[in-house]
Amino acid sequence: MKPEHFLSAMKLPLTACLLLSFSALVTKADNDLPPFTGGAPITVDDEKAVPHIAPPAHWDRYLIQVWQYRTEVRRDLDQYRAAGLAAFHIDRGWKQDDLVTFAREHDLPYYVDHAADKGLLHLTERTGVNEILNRAELLPRPVSLSDPEVIATLKDHLTKNISTTKAGPVLAYSFDDEISLGSFNSPAEVDDSPATVALYREWLERKYGTVENLNASWGSPHASFAECQPLSFEQVRVRHQAPPFSQWRLAPWMDWRAFMDAHFADVLADLTLFTNGLDPVVPAGFVGAQQPSAYGGYDYERLARAVQFLEAYDIDGTNEILRSFWSWPDARPRVQTWFSRGNAKLDRWFHGYYFLHGNRGAIAWPDTRAHGPWFGENGPAPFLVENRAFFEELQGDLSRKLFASEARFETDPIAVFYSMPSIRASWVTDVVPHGRTWPRRSSSLDNACQSAGKNRIAWYKLLEDCGYQYQVVSNAQVEAGALIDQGYRVLVLNRALCLSDAEAEAIRRFVEAGGTVLADHWCGLLDGNGNGRPRGALDDLFGIERGENETYFGGGDQVWEINGEKYQRPYLERLEYDGAPRHEGIVRPERDRESLVAKATGKGHAVYLNLSPVAYFDHAVRFGNEGDAWRGIVKGEMERAGVVPGITARATHDGEPFIPVEVIRWNLGKERQLVGVVMNPSRQGSIDSIGEIGETIAGELSLTLDHRGAWRNAVNLRTAETIPDGPAIQLPWDPFEMVVIECDR
Repeated sequence: MKPEHFLSAMKLPLTACLLLSFSALVTKADNDLPPFTGGAPITVDDEKAVPHIAPPAHWDRYLIQVWQYRTEVRRDLDQYRAAGLAAFHIDRGWKQDDLVTFAREHDLPYYVDHAADKGLLHLTERTGVNEILNRAELLPRPVSLSDPEVIATLKDHLTKNISTTKAGPVLAYSFDDEISLGSFNSPAEVDDSPATVALYREWLERKYGTVENLNASWGSPHASFAECQPLSFEQVRVRHQAPPFSQWRLAPWMDWRAFMDAHFADVLADLTLFTNGLDPVVPAGFVGAQQPSAYGGYDYERLARAVQFLEAYDIDGTNEILRSFWSWPDARPRVQTWFSRGNAKLDRWFHGYYFLHGNRGAIAWPDTRAHGPWFGENGPAPFLVENRAFFEELQGDLSRKLFASEARFETDPIAVFYSMPSIRASWVTDVVPHGRTWPRRSSSLDNACQSAGKNRIAWYKLLEDCGYQYQVVSNAQVEAGALIDQGYRVLVLNRALCLSDAEAEAIRRFVEAGGTVLADHWCGLLDGNGNGRPRGALDDLFGIERGENETYFGGGDQVWEINGEKYQRPYLERLEYDGAPRHEGIVRPERDRESLVAKATGKGHAVYLNLSPVAYFDHAVRFGNEGDAWRGIVKGEMERAGVVPGITARATHDGEPFIPVEVIRWNLGKERQLVGVVMNPSRQGSIDSIGEIGETIAGELSLTLDHRGAWRNAVNLRTAETIPDGPAIQLPWDPFEMVVIECDR
């Protein structure tokens, strides 16, 4: 949107300007829920989890690490320092003792990439990636991760590379870049090698216990687990293209996908533990991680327990998933890749945004298409030099404060559901428009058109726009009782198509104890294995009735929301809503059901929204009337649940409200708190660029931060100015700059 269109699209009166919470006050006391503890890291299946290894002592601050592409650190170090860049990367490392010595002599930290080489975890043309793409049949992985010789080769590379690089100021070890079961998130039907299938049968027996239980789920006649075979999606596709969901049976395919995700994570956990044996004080993991999808191996509930360091492209909220799963005190280091457009203001926004969201640094790709290499005969690129002071500030005491051992990201008592079964089942609805061409649904297409991902990031932005921070909670955590144990007040069931009986029962107990549940649509229509139910798992909790012949979106047999065949069109044109009913402009996915159906149970209540937030990702919707309606609904439900902002922020430009602003808070200990303010646009992340960023506005804004009590002993950490005590802080604000205030709690 053009800036003038951006402002005109926002219809909120000044008095109804966006409210942002620094610390929500939980005012509802008539419940049986304990005090909110701030969430907890993933703890399911602890016997399989690798230990937490804190970042080494020299990684006590934000560090920008220059990838060695079209640059060489020994040649260009003076240019790095002229731009305020303080770290780099070593590729592999074996026999590079002189480079390690150089880094040690110049006190120059580095991370190690391709420590397990390239072509094994990340398939290349040389190792057969083209053999498995665009094919519907099951295939062996060209380099099978079930082959002991492959694992031995990976460990041999790790041994050689780490034996050299551990002698210097290493930050982390990355096994490889952009690893995958196949290729990124593209639907590659691997690995049906005999060794992998044997492991799959063992996994099925552990899951189901008896073959009778498996047959009940699969609808199969197997006499033993030895008869079980993996299924390609093509073998189940034609039975899962239309309603009713009650007739769907995805379990034979979903189990195969779940196993492959688990197998991938187990291999990575084995490599992590092996690496720890070589260097027990430096975390290990990988870089170039993808968003969760049906293919690729990206189940973050499993990956979060398998590695100790990650760089994940922030596509559809991976950063907030990791931030939640690696909560304090298990705050494992994560970074972002920084692709600059040559715009110094945008670079400052990028680093400020991810720093305040808990990233410990960035990997710099030192080449910009319009500008070429960053370093050359004429010195560092001007857009880098312009930010030298900012980079030095960010990589100094400011970030040391945030990464001190006692600091923790603060959230409100709001849980947002993460369910890999639902992500897989939602993918099945996405590929219906492709028909038999589904194997050509590339990873980049999936990133742009995945309904589960766009639903997820839309909910994240919506909650942030309403003034809240949240914790992502997995379906396994919900089943284990985390909602009650950790004192949550609200659960958002975002496109929770799959719910197991145990998950549904845990959610019922949460509501009975006083919790609030908000479900957008399609809640629990399939069980945890992807099999249809005659009615939704929580329909009784919401007080709704279903019919066998219900229709969705535009009517007829439509079960898709985003048409991936239109991936080259603007985002809103991919959403197929023609003929769909609406509530206050918001699409009602379930055509025959009203919106905002609520029912009280015990001391809590459940609300079935029957609304889709997917369009909210687009700025035109987010900052228009439909966005206003969404924020009104969500803020109303939060207030009814007793979760009320304790501190609010109002940003205006020429008297008009500016919505994409986020407040982030960090607990610095018993007495002090850090409060950050950043611009919060929608961003379509990418694996090779900063991606598409929704246009906002340039120029100075007026920012007011209101405290329900009073600000006390507040200091603007970026200007060192002392802020007078009182109920409000007012200051001018460039939205490309972060605001960082330290104050009394």
